[in-house]
Amino acid sequence: MDEKLSLYLEKAQRYCSLGEQCVHSVSKKMKEWGVETNEAEYIIGELIVGGYLNEERYAKAFARGKFKMLKWGRKKIVYHLKMNNISPANIKIALQEIDEDMYDEVLGTLLLNKWNETKGNVFSRKGKVMSYLAAKGYETDLILNKLNEIVNNKNTKQ
Repeated sequence: MDEKLSLYLEKAQRYCSLGEQCVHSVSKKMKEWGVETNEAEYIIGELIVGGYLNEERYAKAFARGKFKMLKWGRKKIVYHLKMNNISPANIKIALQEIDEDMYDEVLGTLLLNKWNETKGNVFSRKGKVMSYLAAKGYETDLILNKLNEIVNNKNTKQ
């Protein structure tokens, strides 16, 4: 291995050590550094063999992090994983990292908070809450079920 390639490999290893990365992001980063395509492919192979890159591990960490920190729904998580060329199999594995009860609880909390801070009539409020939660990546049927629970609850602030 020549010196230049060795330096790029070390740089890519440091980049991967900062946090979980996917092949797509590392390829993009190496393109910014001016690494030739065949050298980039070799480096990616070395990173995978060395354990620096693992798409399943990346997808799991991404799903956990985006849900726990940003309260993203599954649809938004899936969209972003697809944008990073993560395989459908790894996306499916990643979504299993999200606890179903916690997902339901977070959706309920986000919905209730948005409902209570939204002004207007019931229809206007429903629309605003639906838009907000859809933008966060939650499934329409789940939003509607929760929304109907809230609206039908006599204790809800009007």
